[in-house]
Amino acid sequence: MSARPEAARRRSIRVRGISVWLIALLVALVATIQIRSQAEVERSLVGADATSLAFLIDDLHRANDSLAVEKSDLGNQRAKLESGQTGAADQVLTDEASRLRAIEGLTPVHGPGVVIVIDASGLTALDLQDALNNLAAGGAEAVDVNDRRVIMGVPVYQTNGGVTIDSAIVMPPWTISVIGDANRLGVVADLMTQQLRADRRVRAATYRVEADVAIRSVLTEKPFVYAVAS
Repeated sequence: MSARPEAARRRSIRVRGISVWLIALLVALVATIQIRSQAEVERSLVGADATSLAFLIDDLHRANDSLAVEKSDLGNQRAKLESGQTGAADQVLTDEASRLRAIEGLTPVHGPGVVIVIDASGLTALDLQDALNNLAAGGAEAVDVNDRRVIMGVPVYQTNGGVTIDSAIVMPPWTISVIGDANRLGVVADLMTQQLRADRRVRAATYRVEADVAIRSVLTEKPFVYAVAS
């Protein structure tokens, strides 16, 4: 009668031992992955210059700030819709439509930001695109280059006549007006102009922070060609 409980007790001990071993293995595996991931990140940052690191840090802060603002905006919209007040839903939709038109470059906008002036005859479309990408990473909400509105999807090409934005040539000097967080964009503009001034092709590169940058250029709304309402 005692052999059966004894065998059951041994099986239970063996199962517990295997479970402990598996848990220890999983912990070791997770620790190894974490250490390797951290080492990989450190290796990737070793060769990064100060400007790239600044942009990475700035991008993380911008992402956190954007999420906080978006959360607050969505909360306000929900509160308006749940209030049941007359015209609340219409106001929310009107505000959202205005915001989307500004994002699409269909309406003039103004706000705090920076104005960058680059005097260089040898820069190419790739140089301008790099500058626009850096500003976008710095939180630019609206951009204008020599009275040409620039949004995501607007083509920037190199042609025989020079750099074009949406098929229109933008001759130097380039005046880039940017709306967004003035402090953040000021840091980005300072780093950019420092790098540009070190380029032999650039005669001058300056920037100024302004409390109210006006962007009056707009894009023409393009009708859908293939998308048909169903």
